[in-house]
Amino acid sequence: MKKNVVAIGLVRPFFRFGALLLPLGMLLSSCQDEINQPGTPAGLPTNVLYIENNVAVAGQNAILGYRRATDGTLSPLPGSPFLTSGKGVSNPKQVLGPDDSDQCIALSDDRKLLFAVNGGSNTIAVFTVNADGSLTPVAGSPFASQGINPCSVGVNGSKLYVVNKNFDPEQSSTANPNYTVFTIGTNGSLTPVSGSTIETAAGVAPSQVYVTPGKKVAFGADFLSFMSPTPVGSLRAFTVGADGKLTPTPGTPLAINGKGGALGLWAHPTQNVLYVGYAVDGTIGIYAYDPNTGGLTYQKKIKGGPAVCWFRTNKAGTRLYSLVTAINQVAVHDVTNGLNPVELQFLDLKNPGPLYDIPNTGTFTTSETFHEELSPDGKYLYVISQHTNPDFSIPGNYNYLHTLVIGANGLLTEPSEPVLIPVDKTTRPQGIVVY
Repeated sequence: MKKNVVAIGLVRPFFRFGALLLPLGMLLSSCQDEINQPGTPAGLPTNVLYIENNVAVAGQNAILGYRRATDGTLSPLPGSPFLTSGKGVSNPKQVLGPDDSDQCIALSDDRKLLFAVNGGSNTIAVFTVNADGSLTPVAGSPFASQGINPCSVGVNGSKLYVVNKNFDPEQSSTANPNYTVFTIGTNGSLTPVSGSTIETAAGVAPSQVYVTPGKKVAFGADFLSFMSPTPVGSLRAFTVGADGKLTPTPGTPLAINGKGGALGLWAHPTQNVLYVGYAVDGTIGIYAYDPNTGGLTYQKKIKGGPAVCWFRTNKAGTRLYSLVTAINQVAVHDVTNGLNPVELQFLDLKNPGPLYDIPNTGTFTTSETFHEELSPDGKYLYVISQHTNPDFSIPGNYNYLHTLVIGANGLLTEPSEPVLIPVDKTTRPQGIVVY
């Protein structure tokens, strides 16, 4: 199948900004004990997976649960879906920005609580995770997100970090996007930390807040800041205070060393290296960072593939898995030497759907990789591919959840057919956590 993508890397619907921005192209159920996950706290499930359906109807946003079989394949979990009592984000014109986010759902450090954004109703849902995989809302859930259009959550012990993107096509607000902090109560309740909110600029569409393995620094990505009337940097660094508050590192935000803005952040688990998606550039930025101050030192960029965005590493720190969004691929790099990744594989996922063209930009698959997560045992990588084609009249729905098998060498195969996610083709499901 021919995939023609122009060299400048404008390879997802990067041109579709509606009235907000200018066109870039023109300028089977299994038994619960089947999967043994050593170290899982007592009373928690060991073989389930959750994603968010992101349905943009009041009260219909929900967490979808799946049982994982011994071969990694998935079947619906009894009791699913689990309603968040909120609303997802609608993107009827498939413009760039509303769906560009990571860590839309997350687990507490002890894995007993699940946090989920209600991007269209400005709240955060919190659930208790039960031993059978069912989810129970905690008292008071959902909680106000202290901004407009929450899109990403990061956990650091008793603190929850939230990005309020303010880029929901169905909400109009003059408020600036922000990063803000909550205290997680022993019962799962969320209390805003006074004076913790850090505002960004209008229209920069922050996409993620990422706490590093050392827990002393965090990073943020203001993806569309380069489109601001006065362009500013898009890569943010923060130190994490004893009270959980974020303090911007001197010099932040930084401009990336490529076209566009930062989209997708992940750190090497054992080395002080940060991987940053240069989606417009089609490359991955490699940075060394100071684990105490968050100071970033650019090293180089490497081939990532068209609209490379989102990352995960294995626990050993030997493999980096990147989503090549525009053409429904997953890339694998050897990161044993974290500053010098070595390309190993670009895997085409199943059921990419019809190709469609964007004038002056390139050719795209209807189904595009947007979210990923590894299983705790490191044997499987689960990937959400979203239906991104703006022509909803085409036959078929291409919102899929893929099960990829990780070989002993860290390379990927997709032996089974992906699961069709039960949402309309106009909805783009998001976020994955795995037990």
